[in-house]
Amino acid sequence: MKTTLDKVENNTAYLTVEVPAEMVEEALERAFRRLSRNILIPGFRRGRAPRALVERRIGRQALLDEALDDLLPEAYAQAVRETGIEPIDRPTVTDIHYEEGQPLSFKAQVEVKPEVTLGDYRSIRVERPQVQVDEADVNNLLERLREAQAQLVPVDDEAEAAEGHVAVIDFKGTVDGQPFPGGEGQDYMVEIGAGRLVEGFEQQLIGMRVGQERDIDVTFPEDHPEAGLAGKAARFHVTLKELKRKELPALDDEFARSVGEFQTLEELRADVEKNLRRRAEEDAEEQVRQEVIRQVVEQAQVDLPAVLVERRLDQLVEDFRRRVEAQGMKWEDYLRRQGETVDDLRREFRPRAEREVKADLVLDAVARRENITAGDDDLNAEAVRLAEAYGQPVEEMRRLMSRPDVRAEVEASLRVRKTIDYLVELATQSG
Repeated sequence: MKTTLDKVENNTAYLTVEVPAEMVEEALERAFRRLSRNILIPGFRRGRAPRALVERRIGRQALLDEALDDLLPEAYAQAVRETGIEPIDRPTVTDIHYEEGQPLSFKAQVEVKPEVTLGDYRSIRVERPQVQVDEADVNNLLERLREAQAQLVPVDDEAEAAEGHVAVIDFKGTVDGQPFPGGEGQDYMVEIGAGRLVEGFEQQLIGMRVGQERDIDVTFPEDHPEAGLAGKAARFHVTLKELKRKELPALDDEFARSVGEFQTLEELRADVEKNLRRRAEEDAEEQVRQEVIRQVVEQAQVDLPAVLVERRLDQLVEDFRRRVEAQGMKWEDYLRRQGETVDDLRREFRPRAEREVKADLVLDAVARRENITAGDDDLNAEAVRLAEAYGQPVEEMRRLMSRPDVRAEVEASLRVRKTIDYLVELATQSG
């Protein structure tokens, strides 16, 4: 097959492709066999009629059109491999020309990855944050573990609600005198002073006794996720049904044994400190990686293809929709409550989509310049890692990754990861 890359202009590649006559004939024969199975010609069983009779019945152009459905994608894919271009969208095919027994020719134009002008990324230096875990951090986590195992004990019936108490309440809320979605609840548990409810709500429970009712006035914050409530004043009619206090377990060896495979409190402390340090080191490493990426991307210049930005926006909106529905809310209900449309969300997500697309293109350009690839050893190691992460047999993961589409996706992910590793190593080296 003969392919000519005529030019690349404004991130669009223009190709002229010539397909050999024998390749065209093979495609015509395949098309004939497919079509003949559905055509009944007197005197012949289905699929047994000669090609000439089938052509006469359906017409030469219909056979050619059927053949082109296979031939053009195949020829285009080969042309892409031969020229080494990197399409980012579907091609536009024009000027298809064919005469019987002769090569077939066509032209194709397709948007390709834009050229990236990289900055001096080798000069970037980022200092790793100092990781420090002190006794106060360990004590705070131990207290949270105690809180998780706390028992709720009823207080005296005549006691007044105070900070630290857990109140069980019924409530009905209104805004402008009208009830609103999510504004009503029964047997709702509130830890007074924990700051989990809208500001001012918990404080106004202080002093109430079991069985008492009270109106509580609050104002929703301006950044409240429910657009219809943001900045609005609300009144809640509250009934205090129960009042309890937390009874924490003693911080001793028995407690240590109750939370894991520890024999002593000191063993638990050591494990807590180790995990806090590991987490802090992971957080510090992620901070470095993000800062390196930010600086490398900021230095670079590239014209962002609209098709990639729109594709990323599709993905971001779809991911957001899935998260909303995973919380048990219908997508249409969420949009209605927020007073938003999908177009509104796309506008909100656009800056993020543009940042992510630019980062992808810049990291890809660095990988090319530095000849960073993902080989078989990388893929095998990733298969082991993913198998452990998902609790699957390694061989099953390898079989999955042998699929061309999955392999390509994993290779791309590994290439990005290795590129970031390389940039981080450069940015954090001494000297």
